[in-house]
Amino acid sequence: MGARWARLRALDAERPWLLDSVLAALLFTGAVLSAVVGSPAREPDAGYVALVALSAAPYVARRRAPLAVLVAASVPVVALLVLGYTSAVIGSGLFLAAYSVAAWSSARATAVAAGYAVVVLGAVAIAPRDGLGFGELATNVALFAGAFGLGRSINDRRRTAALLADRAELAERARAEEARRAVADERLHIAQELHDVIGHTLGVIAVQAQVGARVIDADPAEAKQCLVAVSERSRGALAEIRRILAGLRADDARGYAPPPGLDALGDLAADVTAAGVPVELRVTDAESVPVALGLTAYRVVQESLTNVLKHAGPARATVTLRREDGALLVEVTDDGRGARGDAGPPAVGHGQLGMAERVAVWGGTLATGPRAEGGYRVAARLPLGSGT
Repeated sequence: MGARWARLRALDAERPWLLDSVLAALLFTGAVLSAVVGSPAREPDAGYVALVALSAAPYVARRRAPLAVLVAASVPVVALLVLGYTSAVIGSGLFLAAYSVAAWSSARATAVAAGYAVVVLGAVAIAPRDGLGFGELATNVALFAGAFGLGRSINDRRRTAALLADRAELAERARAEEARRAVADERLHIAQELHDVIGHTLGVIAVQAQVGARVIDADPAEAKQCLVAVSERSRGALAEIRRILAGLRADDARGYAPPPGLDALGDLAADVTAAGVPVELRVTDAESVPVALGLTAYRVVQESLTNVLKHAGPARATVTLRREDGALLVEVTDDGRGARGDAGPPAVGHGQLGMAERVAVWGGTLATGPRAEGGYRVAARLPLGSGT
């Protein structure tokens, strides 16, 4: 039933004249049948049918030219009343025409239509033949007022819905643009930090090569150790470079502190604990992790604990790092209330976008969301690669 109704609404939106044509046909048929079956003061004849057809036909354009439809449909109705014919059904269509003007036209057009309706009712009330009594006049005035009021209400709701839809689209575009900007910024930060990591590696290689060149004649064994170390460092640096999708950054005058790694997690946990969220750190078999990967793991933990501080309220956090199936698993859980309490998981912000981007650089996966037992969980899987 819902699907059928949706299809009808779509058809009406695409071809409004189709439903309006059916409406015009129903008005004409109902008016003729009511005159034939009932006992009107004047029997229906060809003139009656012609006037009813003239009054029903304009409803085909009810939503395209509502004010013109109201005027065109009312003239034959007035003629029917003056000539003594019944107008019970076709006359009620004027209320629909009044509603259509208010629902599909401007406030100015609605005011014009309301004034026109007053003139028509006044003319019918003082008609020399079968004029409207006070009760009938009051009823018609109330019905026209209700039709105009309902139409304006629908008009306002439709305009409000369209305005909200436009605002939602603009907001969605702004969020998408903000997300793209956040990803671009995070990629730049990753490139800057990896620049420092690779720079450190190349600096060590240069020192060892220099030492090896100096002692190669006097101590070949030590020179060999230097060359082996250079080889290992080179392979590690090349592996890190291959994992980077964008490894360039603009030169500037800012200085960068050495990037933190897994050995800095203790200090990070202590800082967060001092800030009011006790942190339990569990690190198992996480030695010999590449420097750049260790930096990524540190940033994931840092961002996760920052979110706990911001959103979890009174809470405790647990940080777990361990090797499993050739990957470093990083998990941060808390028992707080999350960013929205019971309303659901926190919205994805720049921090989570940054974590996802960092993890994606290593071909890893990131999972975030509320825990069934309460609190929130961030879990990252970072492949270690061969030789680690």
